[in-house]
Amino acid sequence: MELQPGQACSRAVARTVGKIKGVPLLEDLSEEDYKRIGPARDGTWGFSARSIRGGQVYPCRLTMYSGALPAELRVMSKLAAAVGDVFQHSYVNTEWDAQFSKASNTPMPFMIRTPEGRTPFTTITCNNRWRTAAHIDKGDLKEGFGVLCCLGDFRGCELVFPRYRVAVRYEEGDVLLANVHQVHGNTPLLTPEGKVPLPGREPERLVCVFYYQETMDQCESTMEKELEFINRREKGDKMRKTKAKAKAAGK
Repeated sequence: MELQPGQACSRAVARTVGKIKGVPLLEDLSEEDYKRIGPARDGTWGFSARSIRGGQVYPCRLTMYSGALPAELRVMSKLAAAVGDVFQHSYVNTEWDAQFSKASNTPMPFMIRTPEGRTPFTTITCNNRWRTAAHIDKGDLKEGFGVLCCLGDFRGCELVFPRYRVAVRYEEGDVLLANVHQVHGNTPLLTPEGKVPLPGREPERLVCVFYYQETMDQCESTMEKELEFINRREKGDKMRKTKAKAKAAGK
């Protein structure tokens, strides 16, 4: 079925419709809403690259965030710009150079940006009250670097890198730069008093992971052109443009 511009996001990501708009405080949730919303652990904000899932082809697209206000979206973009500035002026500025170079060659409609310009990020993954198991991040730019910050009142949940025998405690107001292509995971999440929380009543801890999705430079210059690319693609065709096709298109 041919995708239309107005269908791009709704067809690309299927989500249930929530009853609550915005992000309420944990203590303000009713028992009914807590049981319904409490299990939610992650989501993405920004843009997603082309992909095939279950035989369905998805274009480069904006992720869905139903209920968010324009002012809230501007705050997220400003947060991305602020942590990007920390990234740029850090000791891993070589990785920033590599990532921003990639971002500069990516169509602006698919970059997280502010009125002042683009950031080095396409996507933000948000994890809520989630103690991750040992893992390696995938899908982000290998030449780049992990950029994280968190919000909430809590203790514990340090980020551990077993290879280096290091556990990093970062809390609200901190920006953490880390090689997320090394194995890492979290210690247990504790209450602000340092106690083990009751099951299902973990304290608020919202972690934002900022990154550049590796193939976003393959997106077309606009959403309309991206949909044209997807709609004329024959089954079995490559998802990425070849150098010859890109040259023929004058790109």
